[in-house]
Amino acid sequence: MDTLAKLLALSEAEKEKLGVVHTPREVSQQPSTWRQSYQKVVNLESAIDRFLMHAGLNEVGCSALNVFLVGAGTSDYIGKSVSALLQKEWQCDVQAIPSTDLLTNLGEHVVPGRSYLWISFSRSGDSSEGVALLQVALKQYPKIKHVVVTCNQDGKMASAFQDHENVFKIILDDAVNDRGLAMTSSFSNMVVVGQALAHFRNLQMYSSVLEQLVAAASFRFFDSMFPGNWCAEGGGRGIGAEGVGVNERTENEFR
Repeated sequence: MDTLAKLLALSEAEKEKLGVVHTPREVSQQPSTWRQSYQKVVNLESAIDRFLMHAGLNEVGCSALNVFLVGAGTSDYIGKSVSALLQKEWQCDVQAIPSTDLLTNLGEHVVPGRSYLWISFSRSGDSSEGVALLQVALKQYPKIKHVVVTCNQDGKMASAFQDHENVFKIILDDAVNDRGLAMTSSFSNMVVVGQALAHFRNLQMYSSVLEQLVAAASFRFFDSMFPGNWCAEGGGRGIGAEGVGVNERTENEFR
């Protein structure tokens, strides 16, 4: 039994005493929540398609479109995690830029006359710089289209721009709105949304990739809880669940 499993096995009183009421659970729940976040995107598929096409992601290419992935702190790393994939799939320039940099130097990043799509990631949707940046951008550059990805339906980024036609919101389940100090479930679930957006023209293809991620991560967590249940299969290691095996290379990649 590893450290995570030991923390999960503590009583609620012990967790409270150690200050680990939320984070271990939020770490361990990640694989089970990824499908739900993916389904959120699937449920919004038609609306997302219309919004992105209107933003400039048409079938014949979008080389003229500039995409900014915006976030502060840990949320900035969500953009960095998916920027290369979005650039490859969308065939346009994609940059991850911290919201603090944009807010203080907006005119240095936005070139007049060019088309922009911003995707803002924010767990709480209440970060002062994130909200202020959206307000300033909508006022100074009203043609920029914005996709907001957040885990808090009550946050300002989810509620303050309800009727703005250039703002599209993807609000994830409250279960991934981390209460612990570290962003764990919120981080990985927003990454899943970013990956799904990259494949918005063919979500079914991304579904198969996601299932492999869920399987690999689930087996990794299962191994930490019940290490004796791994068995040798051929040249690798796998577990007989749902007819899926995880080979040595896959397991190592998710350590």
